[in-house]
Amino acid sequence: MQRVSDNYRKLRNTLRFLLGNIHDFNPATDAIAFANLQPLDQYILARTAELDAKIRAAYDSFEFHRAYHALNEYVNTDLSALYLDVLKDRLYTFAPNHPGRRSAQTALWRIAETLTRLIAPILSFTADEVWALLPKVENRESSVHLAHFPAMSEIIPVTTRKLEEDFDHLLTLRDEVLKVLEEERTAKTISNKPSETQIVLGWLNTLAEQPNPVFEQYKSILPELFGVAQVEISNAIITEGTVEKGAFYVQAKPAAGSKCERCWRFTEDVGHEANYPTVCLRCAEALEAIHFPPYDAPPSNTTESQA
Repeated sequence: MQRVSDNYRKLRNTLRFLLGNIHDFNPATDAIAFANLQPLDQYILARTAELDAKIRAAYDSFEFHRAYHALNEYVNTDLSALYLDVLKDRLYTFAPNHPGRRSAQTALWRIAETLTRLIAPILSFTADEVWALLPKVENRESSVHLAHFPAMSEIIPVTTRKLEEDFDHLLTLRDEVLKVLEEERTAKTISNKPSETQIVLGWLNTLAEQPNPVFEQYKSILPELFGVAQVEISNAIITEGTVEKGAFYVQAKPAAGSKCERCWRFTEDVGHEANYPTVCLRCAEALEAIHFPPYDAPPSNTTESQA
């Protein structure tokens, strides 16, 4: 019973996280088309569509325990251990209307819609609670128990086989990077904070192995995926401070630049915006977008104002 209680609490907290991060999201005006979502957001929706198929098949054969296990595995493995863990930087530090943040919110909204409908037969009251708090959609049914299960086309409108194959490679690489980070932290050669670390990736100089083009193709999302400040893909042969992982090597070292006061990443563009001298350019743009006053603006004199 304790294990079941813990699993339910985990699911409930996950649903709270989803709802909390789409509080300012209006599907009618803010949702982004699947083709324009960031790759990680597309991937998690592909995994959500796979969950939808598994649970619907379990319900059709009255194997409710299979639905429960599939749901539990998805929440713990795909969401908590991966997607929600790496998504926080985009959600918390990007400007409210930044395409990267809206892309993440679109995925979170579709996940919340899917999960709420799928859990309705086995967690009726929880599904009702969440349904009342989801972003309003025109012509929505008054109760989740009057709504259909989501169609596959609602979650992913196109085939995603190539994307999933690419992420199989990327997530294998991520597992190896996380191992190296833990080993280097234990050895105290890098900081305990991944946001202060740079990862260097390269390939072993063998005739049989060639660089994996997937890593270069998705280079822009690797820092987010690994949770580090910077990722460099190198063609040089590095022998010291590296860990060989099959056809490639991984090196962890202190990141270049200085720490952004707002997002805590180490970057080389901190202070490039005069109005916000202690933050990176990305955060400076976010502060401008939310009309945050420049740091050097004179504080208001409350006493004089009242006088």
